[in-house]
Amino acid sequence: MAQREYTREEYETLQRSEREIAGNEEVAVVEDVFVGDDLVRLSLRFDWKRDTEAVEFVLDRERDVLELQSVTGALGYEYDQLPHVEGERLPVVYLDGGWVPAAALPDSGPARLTETGTATPDPGPSLAAWAARTLGGWVDDITAKKVVLGVIITKKLLIASALVYLLVT
Repeated sequence: MAQREYTREEYETLQRSEREIAGNEEVAVVEDVFVGDDLVRLSLRFDWKRDTEAVEFVLDRERDVLELQSVTGALGYEYDQLPHVEGERLPVVYLDGGWVPAAALPDSGPARLTETGTATPDPGPSLAAWAARTLGGWVDDITAKKVVLGVIITKKLLIASALVYLLVT
């Protein structure tokens, strides 16, 4: 049985199905930056895909502007230097049927990525910070009703233990 060669379209379909999984992180090259009156479009090129992917930011939305600032900052540029990101390698994450720059996501950005573009584990908060937060939560949960109930139960336990002691001795 002879093996046949994959066509380019079959290869791209297999690569796309393997990589376009929610949460998967890849590195794309910003091929083109379009800055319009109310829209910014970044064209992203992947080495495993023939077509480019577009990521759009609406300049009338504050959130989109903040995300764009994060993206340019992660690449080492100021916001007004956006056209200069052309040709830069940009870490992107596949979410909701499209690619999103990793720097535009909450709790991510340049500090989260190593130079190879792979995610580093978050060490999380320190033990002291965790203990202070937990203790603060317990203190916040204490209400006057809980204090009164605690006093009543403690008083009843003391009386019951005193009665048991008197009966036993």
